[in-house]
Amino acid sequence: MVFSLNSCYDFYGVPKHRINQTQDLLAGNVRRLREKMRWTQEQAADAMEIATRHYQKIEAGDVNVTVATLVRVAKAFDVDVKALFEEGA
Repeated sequence: MVFSLNSCYDFYGVPKHRINQTQDLLAGNVRRLREKMRWTQEQAADAMEIATRHYQKIEAGDVNVTVATLVRVAKAFDVDVKALFEEGA
């Protein structure tokens, strides 16, 4: 199977617009949770034990996050991982 960089689908046939929507939802929820905690991005990154720049990319929706990082994010904010992907969280 050959994958084209110009394809409108990523692996497993998931349309790119759906992936972008999911990243945007995660980014917005992470930002809101951080602001609710009254943390800076640096404080949030420290709580998650990740690099500040990586945290900034998560909040900007510029990175695909691993499951391990999602768990760190959820633990830092004291929420379930699924809450990171819920509308209006």
